[in-house]
Amino acid sequence: MYTEQKFNLPELKGLSAKQIDVHLKLYAGYVKNVNALSAKVEELMADTEKNALALSELTRRYAFEFNGMRLHELYFEALGGDGAMVDGKLKSAIEKQYGSIEKFLGELTGVGLMRGIGWVLLVRDSKADSLKIIWVSDHEIGHLAGAEILLAMDMWEHAFMVDYIPAQKGDYIKAFLANVQWSVVESRF
Repeated sequence: MYTEQKFNLPELKGLSAKQIDVHLKLYAGYVKNVNALSAKVEELMADTEKNALALSELTRRYAFEFNGMRLHELYFEALGGDGAMVDGKLKSAIEKQYGSIEKFLGELTGVGLMRGIGWVLLVRDSKADSLKIIWVSDHEIGHLAGAEILLAMDMWEHAFMVDYIPAQKGDYIKAFLANVQWSVVESRF
């Protein structure tokens, strides 16, 4: 059984308490669904041959719900800061790979402004010793195998629609980045 995490978030710049409350309730739903799916899959495993179709569909759904739960945890854990990049190994790696923090943030924002729903993730490919900014559709389509997630920016409308309309996604991205605790992201690196 998974337990819903509680996030002690301060007042955020550009993201209202109502927006965060709505978003946290959605996250709670992912935790509830992961637990319900786990129980149902366990029940159906009693006869895998008879329940093969249901098991395959529930297993696929599980990936969506589980990744939704985990990505939201990464998202909320990194909020509550002042958006200032901390000096450290991550900042050095970003400057080395992207040329500057500004270019990195420009690329991150550009990916976030793409059409569609999903997530913008900053990941570390430890085998290649490189950083990647990637788009993940839904929650489970587009992850890079073996890549460690450092930062997750939710680009589903539920993340910003209380405060911003879709045409204002750029304003939401600015607000998100203004509240990132880069020390949390650095600790994941």
